[in-house]
This record gives sequence, structure tokens and C-alpha cells, in this order.
Amino acid sequence: MKKDKVSDLLITYLKKGNPSLDKIKDIPMDQSLVELGYMDSFGVIDTVTFIENKWKIKIEDEELTKEKFGSINKMVKLICHKINKK
Repeated sequence: MKKDKVSDLLITYLKKGNPSLDKIKDIPMDQSLVELGYMDSFGVIDTVTFIENKWKIKIEDEELTKEKFGSINKMVKLICHKINKK
């Protein structure tokens, strides 16, 4: 699956669950949604559950770091990496 498709699906999901994120014209792709206040710890868990169910992959606890999961672009990169490993 192409990164653009993964990104579009992830952004659509995040907007659906977060009205304040839905109102933003330019969603921050390279910044932490947690640090910006758009996502809390429950949002992270919800997003992980969505990703795992949507793409049939497993996000390990040690992957829930700012370096690997800290922005939309980083999430997309991790998802694509796991999809391609299957």
C-alpha cells in the first residue's frame, strides 16, 4: 500500500475522532499531536487499535515512542514498514 493512501486513511480516522483536528486547514504532519494537544493517551491507544485492525499489523509497546510514533508521518512510515514485512 502506498504511503499516500495510508496517510489519507489515517488522517480521515484522526479527524473523525477529533473535532478540533478536523477544523485545521493544514494538519501538522511532522509534529507530535500529543504535544500539540490534539491527542491524549487515550487517543494514542485508540489510534493504535485502529491501525492494528485496519492493516492487520501489531504495534509493539516499544514502538510507541516519539521517534517511531510521534507524528502522522512517523505513524505512516511505521505502518508501511510493517505492511511491507508481511
